Amino acid sequence: MKFSFYKNGIFLLILFICTTACDPLKKVQPSTGSTQQQGEELDEIEGKRVYNQETGKYEVVTDVTGEMETINWEEESNATPPISSEATDSGIVVNNPNDATNNTDNTDSVLDENTDFLPSYNMVLALPFMTHQNYTNDDAVNPKSIPALNFYEGAKMAFDVLSNEGVNLEVNVLDTKAGEDDTRNLTSLSTLQEAHLIIGTFRNSTAKIMAEYAQARQIPFVSPYYPHNALVENNPYFIQLNPSVFAHTDAAIQFLKSKYQDDQIVLVGRKTRRDQGMLNLYQKAHYKYSGTTDVSPLKQIIIEDNTSSLEDTSLKEHFVKDRPTIFLIASSQESFAYAILRKIDIEKKNFDEENEDIALEDDPVIVFGQPKWKDFTKISYDSYEKLNLHITSESFVNPNNPSIKAFRQNFYNRYGTLPTEEAIKGYDTVLFFGRQLKNKGTGFLNTLDQERDNGLLTQFTIDRIVTQQREVSDDNLSIFDQHENSNIHVLEFRGFQFLEVQR
Repeated sequence: MKFSFYKNGIFLLILFICTTACDPLKKVQPSTGSTQQQGEELDEIEGKRVYNQETGKYEVVTDVTGEMETINWEEESNATPPISSEATDSGIVVNNPNDATNNTDNTDSVLDENTDFLPSYNMVLALPFMTHQNYTNDDAVNPKSIPALNFYEGAKMAFDVLSNEGVNLEVNVLDTKAGEDDTRNLTSLSTLQEAHLIIGTFRNSTAKIMAEYAQARQIPFVSPYYPHNALVENNPYFIQLNPSVFAHTDAAIQFLKSKYQDDQIVLVGRKTRRDQGMLNLYQKAHYKYSGTTDVSPLKQIIIEDNTSSLEDTSLKEHFVKDRPTIFLIASSQESFAYAILRKIDIEKKNFDEENEDIALEDDPVIVFGQPKWKDFTKISYDSYEKLNLHITSESFVNPNNPSIKAFRQNFYNRYGTLPTEEAIKGYDTVLFFGRQLKNKGTGFLNTLDQERDNGLLTQFTIDRIVTQQREVSDDNLSIFDQHENSNIHVLEFRGFQFLEVQR
């Protein structure tokens, strides 16, 4: 397997691959007023075993023993002049009419049904290493570089697996510098033009540039991170691994309606544009899974109360007697999440007292929050536990999965640190698509929506998605806008940790 590393301009960067990685599992806060429950713990991670000539024995070492990786960033010798462009209110306008990225017109784009099985495939990782902000005379790595480095660490683990499976890849690693102009300049490199697969870019703006280029060149482009809602149109070469907000709202409503009656579900949001948009999506999903629009909308509370304790807001009339009450919160703001959780807890206690109930468990409350809630740090986990917090999530790491334990150990042996979620995602992404190239050839996109696979972090259920409205006719029934991983996990906070709920 061959690796090449390129950037614009000559630069030498010493990358400590044993960077400041951290445990991908969310650390449990100490509970206040209750004993923290423990799930099954992970096996202890051991260091490498090395031979000690003095003792004549193999000993476990905990210090980092791996060598530093020195990457020489070379200037592409046959690069054409950079593409000039300017940003407008309507998007990116490329001034070079002969460049591939300018050939995306309004005609329908369809997949090339041909496929070639090659002795070797060209894969490009285009990641924001931020080399222009790192210097060889400084041992510290720019924190902005770490997500890309972590992703790359995991990718290298996958390359080893693929090599053992007989997958021959020529891998070119490019630095997007997280910039639109820098990303656009990369499209002039022959290494990108000759790629059979492009993986990378962590921002919407750079992903859009790369997606347009990939569409024009008919190169599959995998965007592993941020969900891009309607970022592209009629681009079957764009593969979005993070499910969109539509997938999350659909999954939440489908899950709740499968277990509870509509009168038990209460939507809650602030009078903000984002929250109102989320509430609308929940209502649309409600109609979708009801099978008709001829049903009453779900109950909805619009909060205009700006007090920190929401003292001007009343919830007690929404509690359901003798059945669980579900509050589906549309906000991803931590301060509001804290306030609404506290408000629900207080008003539920008052409701129980008024109805002579002795405990919260008699008529449970279930709070359904947003994916971002799992990263909140200022809210006591006691509140999550007491109010039976549920969220949707695009990924889930099962700490008791033997494959996860083995990967963590192997990663530690190699890098002297535990893998982050970025590292696991890098491993999953490269492994899945490397196998697609081997098994399906260059035309793997033609059957990608039929493939199902469980990675360590990501479950791959990639569908053909229509994001743009268009008139339906016999001529465009096969037209779609992008590929998107639609798999969503429902997580429940139980035993002071997030666990997957079987659906």
